[in-house]
Amino acid sequence: MAVTTQLWPTVVPNITNFTTEGTQHVLQRYTQEQLYAIYRPTISIITKYITPVWYVIGFPSNMLAFTVWVQPRMRPSSGCYLAALAMSDVIFLILHLVFELQMTWDVRLLKLPVLCEVFPIFFLSSQYMSPLLVLAFTVERFIAICHPFRREKFCTTSRAIKVIIGLVILSMCIHAVQGYFWIYRADIDECTIRDEMMLGGTKSVWSVWSWITELLVFGLVPVVILILNILVIKEAQKLSRTEESRLCLRRGHKTSAATLTLLSVSFYLILTTLPVTLFYAMYLSFPEGDFFMSDDEIAADPTWQRHFTYFLIRTLVEELGMSHFACNFFIYVSTGKLFRRELTVLFLKIFNKKKLEEMRRGEFNESMMTSVPRAGNHSQNGNVAHL
Repeated sequence: MAVTTQLWPTVVPNITNFTTEGTQHVLQRYTQEQLYAIYRPTISIITKYITPVWYVIGFPSNMLAFTVWVQPRMRPSSGCYLAALAMSDVIFLILHLVFELQMTWDVRLLKLPVLCEVFPIFFLSSQYMSPLLVLAFTVERFIAICHPFRREKFCTTSRAIKVIIGLVILSMCIHAVQGYFWIYRADIDECTIRDEMMLGGTKSVWSVWSWITELLVFGLVPVVILILNILVIKEAQKLSRTEESRLCLRRGHKTSAATLTLLSVSFYLILTTLPVTLFYAMYLSFPEGDFFMSDDEIAADPTWQRHFTYFLIRTLVEELGMSHFACNFFIYVSTGKLFRRELTVLFLKIFNKKKLEEMRRGEFNESMMTSVPRAGNHSQNGNVAHL
């Protein structure tokens, strides 16, 4: 689920002079962030001190991953998708940092004409790219494993590049309307949703559009990814058993490293996205209380307290969900032998060229040795066994 849509400042239209029995509307007394900080200060602590951890991890790890995936040996179609994923995560983290500086640390960055309207387009688009790219390479892996005769047609580098460009355009088109939804209001010095787009509360144009797009991309897409992954795993197991039987191999023949890496990234996205989507969908079950209560009444009101507790748990789940923008690098290192090799080469090019030459000579000698059939590697019928 988008980790920021509902954290953007909500401005209730036309509340300037609203009072009831001498009590001001709560959003006249506090901003949304101040309200949560007062009644659930842990929310503010989480956003201030956990979010920067993802920046510290995500910026260098994603840039490293991108650098490795664009190496010549790593550029088959799957490598293109993973390079694009790493770069889109970097862009998202940069934009999220800007958002956090404005919202959490009150650094004036977005309360400006034009920037107020343009920023949501790029910010939300960068969020959507991650699940869309994972869906793209999951579909490709499904074709490669379940329909191998179509692999040469659909699983190519040129097609992957076209799909990536198409997904960027699609994501931007989905969010182009945000440029109209948002407006800088000089009279109150705020970047806010247009009043007419908020009419109707949860049935407003902005709310309905947000729910539809968010649930499609962060709800339906992960479910489709999950289904395709299950089909890929079943087919891979079937192929593995067939290969074992044909070559008389011991059981336990493993899925290819590329498939394992892609499956791991896919499942990680699912595990970090669906819980956020679930809590987002539960929002209407934990509504705010009466906006015209005094501070003491809010503190004692069970409806408000349930809402604050819900939002605290949701904030924690969202923070954990953000990890998929920062931690894919560790999946690549743990599951991809070729990725580790290219990462080692990259570091040796910079820090120890002599060691790099030794490593390459060793690989060459090993390649020459394994290319010559050994007596012990032959099966009884004289064929080379693929161990």
